[in-house]
Amino acid sequence: MTVKLGADPLNTRDRVLLGCLGLVGTAFLGEVLLRTGVVSAVGLALPSVVLAEAGGLLADDGFLEAVGFTVRELALGLGMATVVGTLLGGLMGASRTASVMFELPVEILRPLPSIAVGPVLVLLLGSGMLPNAITVSVACLWPILFNAMYGVQAVDKTAVQTAKTLRLSPWTIATRVKLPAALPFVFTGVRVSASIGLIVAVSVELLIGSGAGIGGFILLASTSGSNLDVVYAATLIGGILGVLISLVLGGLERLAFPWKAGLAQ
Repeated sequence: MTVKLGADPLNTRDRVLLGCLGLVGTAFLGEVLLRTGVVSAVGLALPSVVLAEAGGLLADDGFLEAVGFTVRELALGLGMATVVGTLLGGLMGASRTASVMFELPVEILRPLPSIAVGPVLVLLLGSGMLPNAITVSVACLWPILFNAMYGVQAVDKTAVQTAKTLRLSPWTIATRVKLPAALPFVFTGVRVSASIGLIVAVSVELLIGSGAGIGGFILLASTSGSNLDVVYAATLIGGILGVLISLVLGGLERLAFPWKAGLAQ
């Protein structure tokens, strides 16, 4: 019997089961340590209590509205980043002139903390979803842009030469040959950016303090020391939301590019 190097012996069901087992085991260990007094600190909550509070929050219309706000904010920001990142990254990958032109601005802006843009945008645009979404888009932009750029640069040279032999215009080659071939790279960038975007969305809601979204809900709940269990529960649901978004995007990626899974084996 031969074994492929790098092949993953675990299927999706095994991964889910092992992940759930690790999560339950960690929660059980924390419960034991806190109840026995081995670990005792102000501000720590029992996992069982947090889980019960999380169940209550899922039936709370106010919290569900906050979750919906954060999801819409993330979707808007990720959508803007996808459009800008794909177009600019594809242009930089396809054109040496464009790459040199935009390289310096990209390298200057990329290290800047995107969360710092939030308060400035609130002053310019006012409070609401739009400044938050733009802040999210700034954070999500870079993985998509670089994946699009590298994806276009990695296009099969034979396909490009064939298109040139057929006397296709540079615009047609870029839009009909290079960009479609780079879409799997772009989608990978989108999937990576979604996790980053959720973190930034909740963070900017906490920073601005408008009371909207999961971050706003956590901020309001944390103003009273008696609501720490609710804070932990809302944070837990935010983490679960990130896992669900990643799973959904991963499923869409497998549906859109089924051949990509074969290359990973």
